[in-house]
Amino acid sequence: MPPPGPWPDAIGIGTTLRAIAAVPVPDQAAIASALSSPDLIVVLNADVPCPPETEGFATRTLRHALHALEMQAMPAPLVMNCASDAWRPGFTLARFDDPKVTFLVRNYARVGGPGMMLATLPIMLWIGTIAAAIAVLLLWSAWSVRRPLGLLADAVSQYEAQDRPAPIAEAGPAEVRGVMRAFNVLQERLARSSEVRIRALMGVAHDLRTPLTRLALRVEMGDEYLRREGMKRDIGLMKRMLDNAMSLFRGYDETEDWQVVDLVALAREVSADFVAVDRAVRTLTGYPILLRCQPLAMTRVLGNLIENGCRHAHNVSVALREDECAVVLEVSDDGPGMSSRQRRAVLLGEARNVPDRAGGDGHLGLGLPIVAEIVRRHQGQLDLRDAHPSGLIVRIVLPRAAGGGAMSIAPARSGA
Repeated sequence: MPPPGPWPDAIGIGTTLRAIAAVPVPDQAAIASALSSPDLIVVLNADVPCPPETEGFATRTLRHALHALEMQAMPAPLVMNCASDAWRPGFTLARFDDPKVTFLVRNYARVGGPGMMLATLPIMLWIGTIAAAIAVLLLWSAWSVRRPLGLLADAVSQYEAQDRPAPIAEAGPAEVRGVMRAFNVLQERLARSSEVRIRALMGVAHDLRTPLTRLALRVEMGDEYLRREGMKRDIGLMKRMLDNAMSLFRGYDETEDWQVVDLVALAREVSADFVAVDRAVRTLTGYPILLRCQPLAMTRVLGNLIENGCRHAHNVSVALREDECAVVLEVSDDGPGMSSRQRRAVLLGEARNVPDRAGGDGHLGLGLPIVAEIVRRHQGQLDLRDAHPSGLIVRIVLPRAAGGGAMSIAPARSGA
């Protein structure tokens, strides 16, 4: 079936004209009769009545099609719409003068039923393609938003503060990626905060052992060692440690005031507490060294380092020196020292499950990791070195620029 529209009719008219012009005049009538059809009637050398009617779409499109075909330089035909009461109702008339041929083309002969479907098929295919593309785009957009939001919802529902969850992959539109990035930052902060509080709790429990051990030794060793001032200092130290821990768990981390402290005097007082229970501890520096720091935190540093040395060695020495930029604190002992694996674990804050310095079944404990955390808080540097011929040197460099707030002069360590 030929396609709908004016083109088949225009091509049929052109073909019929060429065929009639190509044969002798006596044979033209037979050619015209043979090429006629119910939809395209050919009338040769005769006038066909055609009362004019308002020109419609079929007439205009047929005229344009015949003009586009140029009809081999023939004179332009007369194309008009015939009224319904004419010789053939519902036809468009196309009349040529040389040769004198009249064509009657049935209007909309192929536009109903299947013809209409064929005529509108390209448009429908174009509309259908656009609709399918829009549907696919909408489905993809919904999936690209729903999937990352689903991942975010799953991560929120499965989150537990005591764990360190893996960050969720950022995907989806920019707004959704921003929400996922903010959630990753939030859960990392929560996990870090929880870890800091757990480590602080374990650190306080560890640090309390030192004054409690001294008190126990004083009680065990009798009246000669039951000195009131020393016991009051140990009790005051434990009270300040507990107050600091309570501030931390209320959400005020690292709230101890920064004050200017004489580190030499502080080191002598801490050392004297160990000497009082028969520990061989010496302070080698004689002149005052002032530094802005957190006094209780520095007391914990000195106490942990001296206790660690006393636990593994016979002799412990504390030395301090200074220059214009920093103060250097060194605590050395004559014990077995530490392996490189133990040092690395201490500096990374992972010393809880590292074998002790003597190689036994104990643990290195939290003393040095606590020291490392306090040193970082003071923007300092912690270094672990071998002593000769044996032992360990813990070297701490504290910059004078650390700390903030108003300066105040504090005693080395206050009592209870």
